[in-house]
Amino acid sequence: MPKEDLFEFEPLADEKVKDDDLFSLDDFSSAPEITEKQISLEKENSFPDDEKIHLKQPKRTSANFEPDMEMILITAQSSMIIEAMKLFSQHDFKSKNTSIFAEAVKGIDLYIKLLQRNPENFHKIMSMLSGDPDCMDVQKISFNLYKNIYGEFPDSDSQRLKSFEILRDKVQTGYYKSLISSSLINIKKFYLLTGSLDSIKINQMLTSNPDILKKEIDCYSRHIAIARELIKSGDYEINKGMKGREINVFIIKASQLLSYYFSKIGDTERSNIYQRLNDNFRKYFIMK
Repeated sequence: MPKEDLFEFEPLADEKVKDDDLFSLDDFSSAPEITEKQISLEKENSFPDDEKIHLKQPKRTSANFEPDMEMILITAQSSMIIEAMKLFSQHDFKSKNTSIFAEAVKGIDLYIKLLQRNPENFHKIMSMLSGDPDCMDVQKISFNLYKNIYGEFPDSDSQRLKSFEILRDKVQTGYYKSLISSSLINIKKFYLLTGSLDSIKINQMLTSNPDILKKEIDCYSRHIAIARELIKSGDYEINKGMKGREINVFIIKASQLLSYYFSKIGDTERSNIYQRLNDNFRKYFIMK
């Protein structure tokens, strides 16, 4: 049974912790050089070691436009992936970092789509970007994650694809945690300083802005589902040392709000579902 003060809102901690060695960008001496095979595929497209990435402006055709754009997108997104992994290793899932994690997920999806669609073109692009440290670090991080699970570095394209999928799952988890942090802050507007539900404000919004309120309710409903999936996964700690307390508080507050809302619009079935969820999480600090 949680203590009574479990249900009071508290600011999310800003505590920093040491980087997880798994995601450290300082030492990749054990990882194989991804560019060794790639450079052999297209030596004529590689850049000198002392030259920054710089593309001459060719005439745009359907043959060369897409690869060039893919290089630009990968270069831009890779820095976001690196930033997201730094935040992940520092256990920094504050609400302000939601957009960084979201962009990082998009960036990893780009790597995955390129490799799935045309492995040869993927290797060509990676060899051309061999002088970009962020792009190389993204691959090295994903390969280290793969080795941590399977005991060896990926060698085939299917294994490399799996390594990027593992990286995406990590960053996606960071995004979900940051999303819950954001919702835990935003939902405060529906509560009084005492911690009680602000029924007067909710009733006013039901009359004056029902569509806006419905969008917010739908959002909290999705985030409750995400929070419960995080609990099932076993990786649900948002602030270091809090053991998932924020997840528990969010589900309690959001389910209480949703139960009240659905009772007011006459949806008794959904109101009862969220009330039972609220009762369960109030009585027990549920963890996996």
